[in-house]
Amino acid sequence: MFLTIALISIVVCLIAVYVWTTNNCYDYFKRLGISGPPHHFFFGHYKMLWSTKSVSKQLQEWTRQYGSIYGLFVGTTPMYVVSDVDFLQEVYIKQFSSFHSRIIARVLRIQSSGRVNLFRAIGASWRRQRHVINPTFSSAKLKLMSPLVNGCIEAMLNKVSQITHNEHTEINIYELYKRLTMDVICRCAFGIDTDMQNDIDNPYLQKSAAFFKIDIDELLIVRLSNLVPILALPLYNVFSGMANIRNKLMKLMPFLSNYLEELPGSWLMNRVQDVVDLRKKSSSNLKKRVDLLQLMMDATTSENVIDDVDNHSMSKVLRSNELIPNIFLFMVAGYETTSTALAYSTYVLATRPEIQDKLIEEINDNNWDNNNVEENYEKANNLSYLDFFVREVLRMYPITVKAMTRECNTTTTICGHKIEKGTIIQPDVLSIHYNLALWGPEDPNLFIPERHAVKRHPVAWMPFGVGPRNCIGMRFALMELKMCLIQLLRQYRILPGDKIEEGFKRQERIVIQPDAIF
Repeated sequence: MFLTIALISIVVCLIAVYVWTTNNCYDYFKRLGISGPPHHFFFGHYKMLWSTKSVSKQLQEWTRQYGSIYGLFVGTTPMYVVSDVDFLQEVYIKQFSSFHSRIIARVLRIQSSGRVNLFRAIGASWRRQRHVINPTFSSAKLKLMSPLVNGCIEAMLNKVSQITHNEHTEINIYELYKRLTMDVICRCAFGIDTDMQNDIDNPYLQKSAAFFKIDIDELLIVRLSNLVPILALPLYNVFSGMANIRNKLMKLMPFLSNYLEELPGSWLMNRVQDVVDLRKKSSSNLKKRVDLLQLMMDATTSENVIDDVDNHSMSKVLRSNELIPNIFLFMVAGYETTSTALAYSTYVLATRPEIQDKLIEEINDNNWDNNNVEENYEKANNLSYLDFFVREVLRMYPITVKAMTRECNTTTTICGHKIEKGTIIQPDVLSIHYNLALWGPEDPNLFIPERHAVKRHPVAWMPFGVGPRNCIGMRFALMELKMCLIQLLRQYRILPGDKIEEGFKRQERIVIQPDAIF
C-alpha cells in the first residue's frame, strides 16, 4: 500500500514538474515584452501552423495583428517571426556567424553515416561544402552549361509546336515546365539526354513529382521529434531500421518490388548513385564533361577530411559520402522551384499583355544567334527589363518560405533583443515583399517591374534567401528562367486560357504552387 502511494506521488510530482516547467517556457516572450497569438499547451503554435492551409498567409495575418517582431512556439522552442528588415539584416548578414544554421527537424539532424548535403550541413562542414560547390555555379561554368539548358528549352518549344500546331490552343504549360526543369537537371547534373517532353511516364519525372507531394513537416515522425526532442534518436533508429530491413528484403527477394514500392526519395538517391558509379567506371572523355556531377566529382576525395571548427584552415574537397547527397539536393531543389517560377511568370504575361509587349520589344531589340548560345547567355544577362520582370514575379509570388529559417548558435543581441542559443528566427516573407515602406511609393499589390530599378534594402527581396547562406543555385535558376522566357517570347505570344484563374489556385507544401497554368 505504501509503495503504491509512493509511486502515485512520484508520478503526480513528475507531472506537476512537467506542467510547471512547460508553462514557464511559454512565459518566455511574455518576460521579454514580446506579443504573439495565444498558444496551446504541449503544442505551442505548432499545431496551428501544420493545420493551416497556408503558413505564409497565416504568418502575414499574425504580423498584421502583433507587429513586425512577435513570438511563437514550436512545442516549447521559442521562434521569432520577423518582418523587420534591419533585424533580419543582422541575422542573415552582419551577425551570420551566430545564425549560420537552418532549423532542421530534430529527427533529420541525426546522421550516423555523415551523408549530409549543403542544405542540412552546419558549422565548419557547411563552410567547406559551400566553398567547394560555389565555383560550380560561377558565371564561367554557367556559360559552359548554357547550351545544355538551351537544348532542353528547344525540346519543350518543339512540344508546344506539336500541341498547338501553330494555332491558338489552350494548354497547361505548367506540366511542360516541370518536364523542362527535370530535363535540365538530367542534362546539367548527370549528362543524361532524356526524351522528357514526349515521355510523360519518365521515371525521374514521376518520382520527383511523388517526392514533392510529401511535405516533410506533415510526417508524424517529424512532428513528434519537434514536439518531444528526446524522442528524436529512438524515432530515427526505429524508422531507419525499418527502412534498412525493407531495402535488404527487396534485394534478397526482388519479387517483393511488385508489392513494396520503393519510396520516391530512396529511388532518386539510388539512381544518383548508379550514375556516379557508371561515371567512375568510364574513363573516356571524363574531363571534357561540363556537367555538375563531373565538377563535383573532381572536387571529391576518399581521404579523411577533418573540419576545423575554429576555421583556421579549410579543406577544399567534398567527402565521398557527401557527393551523392549534394547531387540529389540539386535534383530536388531545381525541379519544382524553377518550374513554378516559370508558371508564375507565364501567368503574369498572359494576364498583363502590356508587360508582355515591353518584354518582346526588349528581346527583339537584340540580335540572337541560334548557333552561339554562349553569346546569347551574355545578352540575356544584359536585358534590364527582363531582370526587373523576373524579380517582380518572385517578389509577388515567392516560391517558398520554409527554407528561410535560422537557428541561433550563439546567444547575442539584435536591435535591443537578447536572442538566446537555440531560438528560431522565421522571416515573414510575404509581409516583407508587400511592405509599402520597402517597395513604395507604388502599391506593392500591383505588378510593376520598374520598381526594381530603385535600390532597395538588402533584405527587402528574399525569394532565394539572403547572405552567405542564400540559395547556391540562384544564378543557375535565373539563367534557366531568363533563357526560357526569351525563347518562348521570340516564338509565341501568350494569351490567357479560359481556365487560367481556376488553375491559378495555389497550394502550399514545400513550395507554393498553382494547380495549373492555362
